[in-house]
Amino acid sequence: MVTIGNTTLPGVQTTVESSRSVGVGLGSPGDVLLVGSADDEIGTAEPNEGYQIRTPSRARHYFGDNSPLTNAVIDALREGAFPVYAMAVETESVEDENVDSGIGSLDSVPVSEVASDTEFTVDGQELTTIITFGDPEDYTPGENEAYLNPVTGDYNIDYDTIDPASVDYVYHDYDTALDAVYEDEAGEEADFVGVLVENDDVVGSAVQTVELMAQDYNFAIAVAGASSRMSNEEIGEHENGYDTSRLQLVYPSRNNDGESIIGSYLGLRSSLGISASPMRRRIGSQNDLNHTLSPEQKTELLDERVIPIANERAGARVIEDVTTAKEDNADEHQMRQGIARLVIDYVTLVVQANSDAFIGELHTESARNALQNIIKSELKDLMSLNAITAYSVSVQEVDSMIASVDVGVETVAPLRNIVATVTAGEVASAA
Repeated sequence: MVTIGNTTLPGVQTTVESSRSVGVGLGSPGDVLLVGSADDEIGTAEPNEGYQIRTPSRARHYFGDNSPLTNAVIDALREGAFPVYAMAVETESVEDENVDSGIGSLDSVPVSEVASDTEFTVDGQELTTIITFGDPEDYTPGENEAYLNPVTGDYNIDYDTIDPASVDYVYHDYDTALDAVYEDEAGEEADFVGVLVENDDVVGSAVQTVELMAQDYNFAIAVAGASSRMSNEEIGEHENGYDTSRLQLVYPSRNNDGESIIGSYLGLRSSLGISASPMRRRIGSQNDLNHTLSPEQKTELLDERVIPIANERAGARVIEDVTTAKEDNADEHQMRQGIARLVIDYVTLVVQANSDAFIGELHTESARNALQNIIKSELKDLMSLNAITAYSVSVQEVDSMIASVDVGVETVAPLRNIVATVTAGEVASAA
């Protein structure tokens, strides 16, 4: 159960509860905000500032020709999102950070995914950096080579004795950008906030941001990758540490070129809006992911509330639409599907917006009846769209200055499985 607002100041206090109804579709699109790294030298965008993008040329103008953020915005546009909101994170430089072991982690992450932006120096010798999105320990560096995972900052260099050794690198400040999302106009428009790296701290900051936004009736779902790359063994051992309907995790979240598919995924999600579930839908612009999952691995990921993405030649396929809310999360159990989370948010906004208009009115029976009728009219419109199948609205006096608004909705569950039987044999002709 979540309570938004209070009764200390004049306004609307709303409590959102989980019930036995499950939601699908309202027929309006969901706006996407992508947060990622841009090309500072070519792009004109100011870091930590949201931009509305309607064409690929504008994405290149603001964020550079081939930056991760530019590519993600273009992917989202290609999949049907329009417009796309985007925010570039600020780039920071680190010089002469001490390296005291051949295998370790950089202090500040995530790091630039451009290999030349990271330079290890050992005993005066500059090493060649090789980017990997897996575990650098799984690789054997050649002479004067260093393997680096830019998401985690983990590295593996070709030296047993490294004295002296240092590293210069560039990292991206996602925390400040995500703080800015809360106050930016782009954040106010967003229904989905997608981050383009799978770093645990960044994902945690994204969740904190959307939960803070929700306290102002600015509802959104954070979307990120569960990992940049897992081995087959790691998939079976993966544990999702989140338990909230405000987050969706996907895997795999990168293609074989190392590019994030979050933009493509959210482009599809935006084009469907809340008129349909993305379950079993194809991401046509992505057909070469960096991991092909077996049926067993898809099940293992779903058990951890991670959305599996199937790597198929005709286009990657979204297998499910789960949030990270877990089975025993009674407060959010009925928002375990992303589509359900969106519907509940929409109905909550309907109730809040109409109730807020009555703050300051004289507390009379006619005012309460008017509010009740307005909310009923809104929900009746949703019924005409088959978004809900039943509703109830009651507006009652609590005391001289407080009224209670109780709204119940029954919505249609998405079709998840079909059990078919095919029988070989004679078929009787129809009469």
